[in-house]
Amino acid sequence: MLEFSDLPYKFVPPKPNNLIIGLGRFVNRFIGLKCRNHRLKEINVDGLKKFQKIAEERNARFIILPNHPTHSDPQVINEICRRMDKKPSFMAAYDVFARSKFISWFMQRTGAFSVDREGSDRKAMKCAAQILDEGQYPLVIFPEGNVYFCNDRVTPFAEGAAYIGLRAQHKLGEDEPVYAVPISLKYTFVEDVRENVISDLKEIAQKYNTSLSTEKPIMEEITRISILTLSEYLQKHGHSLPENNTNVDNLINDAVEQIIIKLEEEAGIKSNIEQTLISRIRKIRSKIHSIRIDMEKQQEHAHATDLADEAMLALRILGYSGGYATNNPSLDRIAETVARLREDIYSVWAPPAGKRKVLAKICQPIDLRNYVNPKEKVSKDTILKLTEEFEKSIQNGINESNAKNRSHGSKEF
Repeated sequence: MLEFSDLPYKFVPPKPNNLIIGLGRFVNRFIGLKCRNHRLKEINVDGLKKFQKIAEERNARFIILPNHPTHSDPQVINEICRRMDKKPSFMAAYDVFARSKFISWFMQRTGAFSVDREGSDRKAMKCAAQILDEGQYPLVIFPEGNVYFCNDRVTPFAEGAAYIGLRAQHKLGEDEPVYAVPISLKYTFVEDVRENVISDLKEIAQKYNTSLSTEKPIMEEITRISILTLSEYLQKHGHSLPENNTNVDNLINDAVEQIIIKLEEEAGIKSNIEQTLISRIRKIRSKIHSIRIDMEKQQEHAHATDLADEAMLALRILGYSGGYATNNPSLDRIAETVARLREDIYSVWAPPAGKRKVLAKICQPIDLRNYVNPKEKVSKDTILKLTEEFEKSIQNGINESNAKNRSHGSKEF
């Protein structure tokens, strides 16, 4: 779920405890992954031998980088790390720690620590650097930052993972390598969940005082209901859908553009139309979050919460562009789109529509020594280049998994 935490940010450090880690892994493996919240029948992992060969290297450190398509990803990565014979330390959004005192206590004992994903979190960066420096635990970061329900297509990665890895490698030197290990996660349904998906879509349609047509193609109905949802969102925030525009992607982009322009004006950010819409939203969210965690600035900007809501509105709307399900209306993609629509409307995480399996691929580890010159500082261009390499590696892994996928989820809806 994409959201700001309404609570003031407070750094939560890791306090790993081997007993709690072992217990957590046991519960996750035999109970958690199979429970209603995840419904995972199996996890197939490709690339273990390749990783194990690298893991034997003396003084090697690891930063593990998975894509983030579902809410089940931390549990899946935990199990994959168990098979890799590694105990990971997760960088996790503060929102997760803020859910309850027990969750916060337990996550700390499993080695997780918080990060302010909307601002420059020096404590989190220092903690991540220390974890890599000590080399006892691999560091796990989800570069996408949020769950986007877009399993077959990665969203733009944040640059923090590359920055952390390169800075650590620069400090450690040639004799202590840092390896970035991209992991591609592909979830697919192992049973026919069409009835469940259609039932969810009918419920959403009823919320907007309409009904689901059984005669029209499912994507046509999803698009129609999504536009109703979009229209209501925009009206609540004082916007409207562009008129005389039948192209859905153009409609979405135009709607997001008008929100972004308004936010940039109110946040005092100079517009740069050459940047992508997602980049402009990220910049806005960062500025808003810096206001919300500064008490003095909050007094100057009493409407910061409203701005945050509108920034989230823009992100949610933009998530429906690009013809994701239209270009390939598979069971997996249709179910994802409806799940995203449902979550955006109700702001509640709903369990998966049915039983799934994960096709996980541990991609070729990337030796960060190849990107660092000991005599020079880490450059912005190098960080960007490495981030692009992470994205490309994970996307290729997803594509390879899809090419081999013969499950129900790969079939046309």
